[in-house]
Amino acid sequence: MRRGRLVAVIGGAAVIAVAATAIVWQPWRTVAGDPDAPTDAITAAVERTTLTSNLILNGTLSYGTAVELPGRSGVVTALPRAGDEIAVGHRVYEVDGLPVIAVRGDRPFWRTLAQGIPDGADVRQLEEFLAAAGFGEDLTVDEEFTRVTEERVKDWQESIGVEETGVIAFGDLVAVASDSIRIDKVTATLGDSAGVSPLSYSSTRLRVVAKLTDAQARELQPATAVTVTLPDGTQLAGSISAIDPGGAPTGEEGKTTSPSADVDLEDPTAAVGIGLRAVKVTLAASEAPDALVVPVTALLATADDGYAVDVLRDGETVRIPVELGLIADTRVQVLSDELVEGDLVVVAS
Repeated sequence: MRRGRLVAVIGGAAVIAVAATAIVWQPWRTVAGDPDAPTDAITAAVERTTLTSNLILNGTLSYGTAVELPGRSGVVTALPRAGDEIAVGHRVYEVDGLPVIAVRGDRPFWRTLAQGIPDGADVRQLEEFLAAAGFGEDLTVDEEFTRVTEERVKDWQESIGVEETGVIAFGDLVAVASDSIRIDKVTATLGDSAGVSPLSYSSTRLRVVAKLTDAQARELQPATAVTVTLPDGTQLAGSISAIDPGGAPTGEEGKTTSPSADVDLEDPTAAVGIGLRAVKVTLAASEAPDALVVPVTALLATADDGYAVDVLRDGETVRIPVELGLIADTRVQVLSDELVEGDLVVVAS
């Protein structure tokens, strides 16, 4: 006796879908048995519906890749805690009793900033910060450190309670890539030299990083809607925000990064507090609209390598050949001019 079961695997991620050419093995029904059904046959109605197969990916809640903060001279005298969120303009940590302040910027500060230095992009970055922090009066944001720049630096220094020198010493500011950061890991202890990185930070945005195969990285697109299932079964709406094809060096000889997808959650607060846990990411891989659908267990493998279903009509069983369309979970799309919505197909006896 033969019945069919069918599992498709796309690059290691479980996909409950198959093509119409898939082989269905049905171990408890004969290949070409008597179509007459016993009186205790169990049946199911043929449905007309939209059938959707899902691609299920393994993912992890994440705040993104951690970045090490650069070191500087001096002794560490105060540190944040892992998990703290710090906005630009505020102290990240402290060296020699003085705060190291986070500033939004794309490049590190590399020198002392004061009147008389050559023009540079670091000056513009400083002036952009001053203007955004409310110290932009009469300030022209450019690459020149002017007398006005010095005065605005003094105003800002007064506001944070440090000596009003008008000079930004090397190491007093640290450039970060967003308006706020999350402390990922603290590697220094109080009293340590600040010459090595004291901590690492990441984004404050909780997202999901899903593992992909090379093929999935090529085929999936940003803005694709997904459903994220948390360990407790809670389901959250989201969408793919970026695809990383992988292939970047990891620092280990011969090894490169694997493909992945960043998934943004519509309501990330719903996942805060559960830790950086493993989750499932589900997205629609295939869809068959207006399909005739029967349970997979109704399929019969025929002697000519085709498929059929037994249908109860007027107290008798009629065997109807069918072609297979999309299979999703325990249901299959069947194609046949002889089958109609509402027909009762035999699923067990």
